[in-house]
Amino acid sequence: MAKVKKVYAIKYGYDNLKNCEVKNIIVENWNECSRLIKGVKGAQYKSFEILQEAKDYLSNDKKLLKKGVDKYPMDILHIYVDGSYNSSSEKFSYGLVAVKNDVIEYMESGASEDTSQKQIRQIAGELKATIQAVEYAKLKGEKKIVIFHDYEGIYHHALGTWERKDSSSKEYYNAINKYINEDKIEIVFVKVDSHTGDVYNEITDSIAKKAIGVPLTDAVNKYIKENEIAVSGIEEEIKLKGITNERYYCNIKNIKEPSKENNIEIENSIDMLDRNELIIKRKEIKEIYLNVGTDKLKSKLNKLKKQELINLLIEFVKLDNE
Repeated sequence: MAKVKKVYAIKYGYDNLKNCEVKNIIVENWNECSRLIKGVKGAQYKSFEILQEAKDYLSNDKKLLKKGVDKYPMDILHIYVDGSYNSSSEKFSYGLVAVKNDVIEYMESGASEDTSQKQIRQIAGELKATIQAVEYAKLKGEKKIVIFHDYEGIYHHALGTWERKDSSSKEYYNAINKYINEDKIEIVFVKVDSHTGDVYNEITDSIAKKAIGVPLTDAVNKYIKENEIAVSGIEEEIKLKGITNERYYCNIKNIKEPSKENNIEIENSIDMLDRNELIIKRKEIKEIYLNVGTDKLKSKLNKLKKQELINLLIEFVKLDNE
């Protein structure tokens, strides 16, 4: 397509001169665009050098759905995504939880290898989680999925309605649109409010936090204390128990009914998860000391409650004597 002088497509704005909303128009200069979108809550616009792309953008009326408000398919794969950030190590992490018919069938989390994305903190993890989620769906042969997310950019960066300023959002846009256009996977985006008790969202948040040693909230334990959660397979049972107080293990139901031998494997794996979390914490404390010195380390440790500090020191001693 031939390029033209840059144009601005405005999906939503407001004309203060005429006292009316502005929807789905194209203007030819920034001054006019700025007048219609500046200070407007919820304004949506984008610049283009190809006129047809601007028209396509305006014709795409796909709406961001909200859980608990809008309707979406219930009988297909649902995947929850989230990210976290450790301000001490300056690394991000991601988590995803795949659910079908109220059974957790897959859980995945991971941490960044370096600090190159620290400027966007947990957002890098949110974007990574979504790419991994769609890749999982692709490997399973799923052609339509629902992605639940608490960061609104998951939807806007996929559709291109938000400007992509960093490498993560650009890579995300390209990856998601490849899945949509080449692999023909239909994605329904659903916004879920964070930390409001949505159990699958809380589980996703917890496994992302655990991947980089960020303290967990008690939301999963509060839910599972009173309710059962179904999982499919040993690996998912291990991962869920890894973020749950052992008093509530009885409410985690593995629909594949693990054998006694598998129960021993689960217990050993949970112990290893806990040990790895302590190793992460010890590395984090060491990095603080090496990078910024004793004062910063004291500040970090002073934030811990007395019993938390005692428990941490006891566990470190155990690690050293293994």
